[in-house]
Amino acid sequence: MSDAAMTDDRDANTLSWTKVLFVSLPYLALYIASIILTGMTDAEPARATELWKLFMPFVALVSVVGGWRFSGETNKEKAIYVGKQVIYWGAVLIVINLLFMGDTPHFLNAESQGFVVAYILGLSALLSGIYIDWKMSVFGAFLIISTLGIAFLDDNAVLISVAGVAIAGIAVTLMLRRRGKAA
Repeated sequence: MSDAAMTDDRDANTLSWTKVLFVSLPYLALYIASIILTGMTDAEPARATELWKLFMPFVALVSVVGGWRFSGETNKEKAIYVGKQVIYWGAVLIVINLLFMGDTPHFLNAESQGFVVAYILGLSALLSGIYIDWKMSVFGAFLIISTLGIAFLDDNAVLISVAGVAIAGIAVTLMLRRRGKAA
């Protein structure tokens, strides 16, 4: 193999890793933020509940951007995609806000409120990913499992979340290696 061919292969590998990193960065940010919020839900439930509600639009934005490449070719298809996403994530936001209206907050303590918001957000991300981009489904499942960790393994929730991120990272790395060998 010539030096030029080897250099081209190295450049292609660097470019593909850069592209993978760029595409994965928003999801990585979601994982990091959800780990922090998971820990806060256990330690500072009242503050965490408000932060979960503020976190939801960022999850929605990553979902919309992540699915953009599957939205179609024409401007009309893309407009329909954006419209559906606005309706979907708007409905999720409305449901979360309805949970905190009237007497409902009196039925749930602060920690339970954080769980409910995290579960709804996790389910919404999971369902969004099923229809749009598998990476959002993985994030949704991770969020649900992390929230279960808070509920059932109270003091180890952050450790479970970190372990989940590590497992997700290993899975993505293995998938990328498999894809690289197939190419």
